[in-house]
Amino acid sequence: MFNKKAKSLLTLLALAPILSAAPKDIPQQKESDWVDARYAKVKFGPFVSGHIATPKGSTHKGIAIRVGDKGEGTMVFDTDLCIWRAGWAGGFIKTDPARYGLIRALNPDGKIVFANTPTMGVADAKGSFVDSRNPKNGPLSEGSARYKGLFVHGQRVVVRYDVNDLQIYDSPWLAKDADGKVHFSRDLRVQKGSAVLQVIRLKDPTAPVNLLKLVGVKSLLDFDKFIQPGPRRWGKPIVTKGIVDERKTPFAIDTITVPYKNPHNALFFTAGHDFTSNGDCYVATAHGDVWKVTGIDAELKAVKWHRFATGLYQPLGLRVVKDQVYVLGRDQITRLHDYNKDGEADFYEAFNNDIMIGGGGHSYATCLETDPDGKFYFIRCAEGTPHGGVLLKVAADGSKLEVVATGFRNPNGLGVGPNGVITAADQQGTWVPETRLDVIKPGGFYGFMPMHKRKVAPKTYDPPLMWIPRVLDNSAGGQVWVPKNQWGQFGGELIHFSYGRCTMMHILRDGPNGGAMPIGGRFLSGACRGRFNPKDGHLYVTGLLGWQTAAIRDGCLQRVRYTGAPLQQPIRMKVHANGIRLTFSTALDKKIAEDIESWSAEQWNYKWSATYGSKDWSVKNPGKQGRDAVAIQSAKLLPDGKSVFLQMPVQPVHSMAIQYNLDTAAGKIFKGTFHLTVTKVGMVYE
Repeated sequence: MFNKKAKSLLTLLALAPILSAAPKDIPQQKESDWVDARYAKVKFGPFVSGHIATPKGSTHKGIAIRVGDKGEGTMVFDTDLCIWRAGWAGGFIKTDPARYGLIRALNPDGKIVFANTPTMGVADAKGSFVDSRNPKNGPLSEGSARYKGLFVHGQRVVVRYDVNDLQIYDSPWLAKDADGKVHFSRDLRVQKGSAVLQVIRLKDPTAPVNLLKLVGVKSLLDFDKFIQPGPRRWGKPIVTKGIVDERKTPFAIDTITVPYKNPHNALFFTAGHDFTSNGDCYVATAHGDVWKVTGIDAELKAVKWHRFATGLYQPLGLRVVKDQVYVLGRDQITRLHDYNKDGEADFYEAFNNDIMIGGGGHSYATCLETDPDGKFYFIRCAEGTPHGGVLLKVAADGSKLEVVATGFRNPNGLGVGPNGVITAADQQGTWVPETRLDVIKPGGFYGFMPMHKRKVAPKTYDPPLMWIPRVLDNSAGGQVWVPKNQWGQFGGELIHFSYGRCTMMHILRDGPNGGAMPIGGRFLSGACRGRFNPKDGHLYVTGLLGWQTAAIRDGCLQRVRYTGAPLQQPIRMKVHANGIRLTFSTALDKKIAEDIESWSAEQWNYKWSATYGSKDWSVKNPGKQGRDAVAIQSAKLLPDGKSVFLQMPVQPVHSMAIQYNLDTAAGKIFKGTFHLTVTKVGMVYE
């Protein structure tokens, strides 16, 4: 595990370019390696969202809000039920150090003053408090209270929710009387409606619940003030100096230095990013922040990091649409509004919070992408709710959420191409014999049986584009498509990120068949997300530290520049009935390319079962462990001088590895291994 002691900036900068260092021996990692108490030292904002262990049943979508002139109390709002679930005096929240603070519930830090069971906090339009949800996950049904977001202004937080045409602004607070006794209160504004509002009054937990009818009583709180932007909270931006990669390689990797050490003790487990039209970058971190990053230019001499938003529920995806920032947390997609343009969010809008979640420790929501029509997509890890282990789509206006595909275990990313093609990757484990990269079709089932979501259990799964061998990727991230007019021969191609290996690879496609070749170097952290900056045309990558990864930093923001330097590897593939055709990025020496001693191949299958992962299994003898050698009968260099047809037996296989040891036409020796999956055999090559 990395050294947690603070390093000087000089040491940090010296370590940053180590892109080809040997990865950590991932199998040797253990649970104790991931215990890290730094999250408890973060300087939080006025609220923190998450799974909160409130006394009368956990709050799965909770917002812990500081209250009182000195922040000496906390109240928890349930965004599904629109009820204040608990209040305590004396402190804020306690974090758990297991797995970097990202796996267990937040706990109250103080003396409990009141607590409510998970019930509706506001009656529906008909005056009923009956919760008609089945199952009891997700927001209330139509006609009941629906959470719309929250405003921050100084120490105050104002929660906004609606009941039909009623717009409700609800702000919690704490005060002490002359004897020091704590009193929790709520100020409410109700507008744009004629219906009667019924709420539950917060009382001592031993007392019965009282229902009140509020009729035209004016609040003492100046809501007009507190729903307007307040003063800046986080001070001046943090300035860092980046590192420009001067190596003469096809893919240079520059480092935008992350301010790991900062006045807020904020953690930089970077988990998503995107760009506005002017090149400003917004970066989400897994512990709840969004940072605005400016000054990204060719030299990276003065990059500014502004703390833009805080308190989100483990955001692992971020998308900018028409210069508006959308962030994916476990609980919802949040649209962030900076009304006064001071570099800090003023309103955290619940763009869509229809998702049904439980309190599962590993049930993350990851990535956030859009298709050409503006619809949003994200993917969730397995959990015992209707939205566990599924890929989800949200309407462009946020009005509707629906399931696209099922059967995912612990996915950490996806991709959506410019033509609307959706890809996703899942991690090896039970019912996932090896890392799988899928091209998604609506209604598809992608292998993880506990999440099939069907009335009748399926007998098989939709096959992946590729089973990615562990040597390339032990734990997958997301994907990104190269714009057609960029990166030379890679324009329009698919790139896949390995969170586990901290690398990226080019995915070669031939219909339902897929292959992979590593490109570039190694990132500082577990690569998860990639975006092309519309301003400079380069690829930017974020990744984070976690479990089972070779990461050496908490997170990273790095720039990949295609330099056009010579590259020697396969860039196209075609599966034929009588062999494999590979096209290389450079012209080949004919004599060496046509020598069958320059080539070798082997193949194997996996077993789909409840066993964790799979051994390699013989294709010829399915009951025997191991790989089969594949005889290459001939090799022919084709007229373009870059393509080779390998005549060999071909059949559907989960994994094939083709090794090559070649010379370029200019005489440069190079070698490598190309991995592919054959799902469908094509026509005979003549």
